[in-house]
Amino acid sequence: MFALHTVLLPGMPLTLRVFEPRYLALLDEVAPDGPFVVAAIRHGREVGGPAEVFRVGVTVRIRSGEPDDDGSQRLQVEAIDRVMLVERTSADPYPRWRVEPYPDEGGAGTDDLETAVRALRRYLWAIGEGEARPVLPRSPVAASWAIAAAVPGLPPVRQGLLELPGAGERLRRSGRCLELEARLVRMLGANVGGADPAVSPN
Repeated sequence: MFALHTVLLPGMPLTLRVFEPRYLALLDEVAPDGPFVVAAIRHGREVGGPAEVFRVGVTVRIRSGEPDDDGSQRLQVEAIDRVMLVERTSADPYPRWRVEPYPDEGGAGTDDLETAVRALRRYLWAIGEGEARPVLPRSPVAASWAIAAAVPGLPPVRQGLLELPGAGERLRRSGRCLELEARLVRMLGANVGGADPAVSPN
């Protein structure tokens, strides 16, 4: 398990710089054969210390990677599915957890999706990016993750979206968050964005 101060949602890409010995060991032992788990930190440090993580995370696959001259690795990863972290089984040389699938419960209605898309467009106009029309997946579940990824906020806000049971509820909450952010931006006259950092150093 890889602990970050970033909340990844299914379908989200991330550039990951890996330099800690424990996580380099994880890559050597786990990543060549399959995906590994990323979970957001609830309390603690990302580098060099213990951390308490949220109990819902995601599996990620490595899309590409290359070593740096200092021995670190720079990876392009993509989140796949969410999982429940059930029990910690080891901490050496890197955190290991027993996990279980955490699939979506139920689908999403057309009204929920259309309302969330309108909220996303209003938010993009508010932050000065309205000319770029969002291209969303056809699947309502996949679209709900893409819209949730656009919601700005601190990790607990995004973690809440990750943990919601189904796409319909996720679309409704994402839409409300985006509407609120659009109103705040218009009131403040601020040109702000809500994306997570493109590179997470570890």
